[in-house]
Amino acid sequence: MKKGEILFRRSMWAYLFAMLLFLFSPILVTIAFSFNDNRFGVLPWRGFTLRWYEQIIEFPILLGPLQNSILVGIAVSLTAVGLGFLGAYGIRHYSFRWNNLFLLGMMSPLAVPWMLLGLGLVIYFASIGLRQSLITVWISHLVFGAPLALVIINARLNTISKSLEEAAADLGASQLQTIVKILMPQALPGIIAAMLLTFTLSFDEFIIAWFVSGFSETLPVSIYSMMRSGTNPTINSIGSIVFSMSITLTVLAQFLIRSRGREEVKR
Repeated sequence: MKKGEILFRRSMWAYLFAMLLFLFSPILVTIAFSFNDNRFGVLPWRGFTLRWYEQIIEFPILLGPLQNSILVGIAVSLTAVGLGFLGAYGIRHYSFRWNNLFLLGMMSPLAVPWMLLGLGLVIYFASIGLRQSLITVWISHLVFGAPLALVIINARLNTISKSLEEAAADLGASQLQTIVKILMPQALPGIIAAMLLTFTLSFDEFIIAWFVSGFSETLPVSIYSMMRSGTNPTINSIGSIVFSMSITLTVLAQFLIRSRGREEVKR
């Protein structure tokens, strides 16, 4: 390998490392200060401690919002995957002229600033007389959860040959049997990835939930309310736990997808 190529590779690796450090530095600082024995959550470093994690138990005010976030996240992930799978199946079998335009329209909520999206949802719910609650949070999160699930599952279905469905039909399988026994097992990695991703996004989402949750606060909204009265090291520990959970779910999704791919290669 020439010196120029070696220098280029090292430069690219250095650039990648610098970008990752830049992106994750706020999170790393938050995690570091969650172990700092300083009640103000700032420098100087006073020593290592776990008391800020222990104090999370002493905040019963967070238990309700935590349950709300988990409940909404599960509801959003299940509903978004169901709608996404049906949409992807429809696109697979009922293609039309404006197929790509339809997909672009489905993804359009992700291009709208979530501040405007939240404001629009508040106006919409008020116009139809629906009170702000966890139901409105669930519906609002589906606005961006369902399109994401559709794209992920559609990408997975595109890797499955239609000849498998044709063979199942020739053997007498109904359309429902083909979906349950052929498509869903083959699309399982995409389905799981969509579930984990939509749950994580719903669990972490703040802006829209702040607009539409009302008195049924989710965890991010409750944390924001705590921060308005001043910084607290306990917030750093809560943020570290939420970040760790989100990363774990993302890594788990990737692991399941890759393990499924290895199984298919072996077959």
